[in-house]
Amino acid sequence: MASYYQSTQSLFIPASPEKVYEALTNWPVRSQWRRGIEIDWEEEGKAFLNQKVTFRVKRPLFTYSFSFRVSGLGPPRRLYMEYTGKPLMGRAAIEINPQDNGSQVAFHWMKVEPVGWVSRIFFSLGLGTRAHRIRTVETLSMLKEYLEKKDS
Repeated sequence: MASYYQSTQSLFIPASPEKVYEALTNWPVRSQWRRGIEIDWEEEGKAFLNQKVTFRVKRPLFTYSFSFRVSGLGPPRRLYMEYTGKPLMGRAAIEINPQDNGSQVAFHWMKVEPVGWVSRIFFSLGLGTRAHRIRTVETLSMLKEYLEKKDS
């Protein structure tokens, strides 16, 4: 079994990097368009360095949560996160690259380790990276839909 995992998923979104960044780092706004997840954050509603954020994911058969600390900000192009415990520890980043008529938005797991026996089994069966791919594409698709509706 690998000791850590890496993964990248991306999607073209027909919106400026500034609009994408705002929708991803303004937690009250993100709570509006990211269905299936409840988001809790410390203090301000906009991401700031060292802020703790928790996502509670509601699935039909179970609910789980994960927390991260905002470890870096590079508006309007980058957001860095550090997972802080079960079920994951490690680093991740969202990168927003301007392109003609929009942005290429990529979510990178740079070095993520499963924490706890359930998470380790989940990943050793290949389900962890598969779930990450599915959830990331789902999130980026919801973001795209939100920004398209907002601009229309």
